[in-house]
Amino acid sequence: MSIFQSKMFKKLSTLFKKKKTIYKDYKLPHEILYKRILIKTYNNWFYQKLKISEDINGRFEIIVLHIFIIFHCLNNTDKKSSFFKKNLLETLIDELETTYREIGISDNTFSKKMKIAAQSIYGRLDVYSQTIENIDLFNESLQRNIWPLEDQDTNKVHELNEYVYKKIKKYKDKSFEEIIDISKQGF
Repeated sequence: MSIFQSKMFKKLSTLFKKKKTIYKDYKLPHEILYKRILIKTYNNWFYQKLKISEDINGRFEIIVLHIFIIFHCLNNTDKKSSFFKKNLLETLIDELETTYREIGISDNTFSKKMKIAAQSIYGRLDVYSQTIENIDLFNESLQRNIWPLEDQDTNKVHELNEYVYKKIKKYKDKSFEEIIDISKQGF
């Protein structure tokens, strides 16, 4: 790893390690929910109790997992819900793009990084959707994405699994307006 790459990685890690002050004025419904998800990702439970890496990768995984929870709970046939989900996903991608620009990713590699990030987001949403009905397969998906360097399944996976199913139960079959209202006290 070059000195430049090392400095860039350190800067990136620092950005996602510290509690970020959210400056953007989130007013639209999908932005409000995204902000609540973002705030939830700073909960130390994920990093201290579950030992998820407290860096850009760990935070990214937690954000995408929360987006999945919302996507899974919203009705796919409802046009308003589909539009909301599209806007929520676009907000995540816009925020990721802003973060990449803030840390100084060059224009030469920017589009490649964004393409990889988008593929990662869609891949995770897809695999979680395909495995959510089978606890063992879902646990394998969580293990592979959240703790990719761990050799074996641990209680951490089961604790995160319980968290996800609890959130799904809380928000299932609710409209996005109801989800936003319910999440006022915290996602």
